[in-house]
Amino acid sequence: MENNENIETKSASGNAKIFAILSYIGILWLLGLLIEPEKNDPFVKNHVNNGIVLTIAGAALGVLGFIPFVQFVAWLVSVAIFVFAIMGIVQAASDKEFTIPLIGDKFQIIK
Repeated sequence: MENNENIETKSASGNAKIFAILSYIGILWLLGLLIEPEKNDPFVKNHVNNGIVLTIAGAALGVLGFIPFVQFVAWLVSVAIFVFAIMGIVQAASDKEFTIPLIGDKFQIIK
C-alpha cells in the first residue's frame, strides 16, 4: 500500500488565490500587482496579467462602443470578455494558471 501522506501538491496560498481571483474584477488587479509578497508569485502574476489585458480590452470597447456601426460587435466582444473573466476566476479558484483564449499568448504585460 502507498502512503499518501508524503505526496506534495502544489497549491497557491490563501492570499495568492484571493489576489488571483480579484485580478478579474475591474481594476482590482492592482492589488495583486502592488501588495507584497504576492506580487512576486508567478501564479498571481499570470492572473494579474490576464486582468490587465481584459481591463484594457474593456476600456477600448468602451471607447469604440460609441461608433454606431461598431456597437453590436462591441457588445459581442464585451460578452466574450465577461466569459473570459469568469473562466479566469474559476481557474484561479482551482489553483490553475490560465491563458485567455485567442489573445492571452499575444499580450504579456507582466513578466
